[in-house]
Amino acid sequence: MTAPVDRVLAALADRGVRPSGTGWSARCPAHDDRHASLAIGEGKDGRALLFCHGGCELADMLRAMGLTARDLFIGPPSWTDERTFYDYRDEGGELLFQVVRTPAPDGKTFRQRRPDGRDGWIWDVEGVRRVLYRLPELLAADPSETVFLVEGEKDADNLARGGLTATTNPGGAGKWRPEYSATLRGRHVAILPDHDEVGRQHAADVARSLAGAAASVRAVDLPGLAEHGDVSDWLVAGHTVAELRELVQREGEQRGR
Repeated sequence: MTAPVDRVLAALADRGVRPSGTGWSARCPAHDDRHASLAIGEGKDGRALLFCHGGCELADMLRAMGLTARDLFIGPPSWTDERTFYDYRDEGGELLFQVVRTPAPDGKTFRQRRPDGRDGWIWDVEGVRRVLYRLPELLAADPSETVFLVEGEKDADNLARGGLTATTNPGGAGKWRPEYSATLRGRHVAILPDHDEVGRQHAADVARSLAGAAASVRAVDLPGLAEHGDVSDWLVAGHTVAELRELVQREGEQRGR
């Protein structure tokens, strides 16, 4: 049986394949590549790994090589290349950058990209202003409403679909910036940390940063969460937005005593 990585290398035979580190590099077949931007590797389960430093899509690379996703695996593939794009916009709604979430066999990956001004993308955010997620919606919300601060864009979107004002900072835990606290000045903030030590530390750091800026700050632990669980997991488990509102209100009343 031909190994998946051997299929890929054979398909790239005319693209200058050469050893690189623990894998190989080659000119990407999906764009006019003069710098051997394509990295090829082999996963522990035998799957072929492809990554274009020029930002090409996996589907485009496979199409150019005459391969399919199935060719990258021993047996049926256990994942897809369905990606989720999270837009970060300024106060006027102009797109500043995107976070791109990609499922992978061993979890998920997140990359950031910015518009290049020519209907394309640059896969970094160098020099780009960082803002909170869903900033226009946050600024348009009733200032008396609680802002729910979570660790990821998916969580913020799930809460927003439930009618809550929700946001997160780019990069997740440990990436809070002082300017985000200024955005939340005068607001009531409920921090919903992921259920792990990293999440708890992030919540504590954010609470300290918001002290003196936000009208009130409370970090709320969601009951019944498994280790590493988040608010989306909590909702999937059968809890509701109404329960979350009550939980946050009860936490605030207890702190006020």
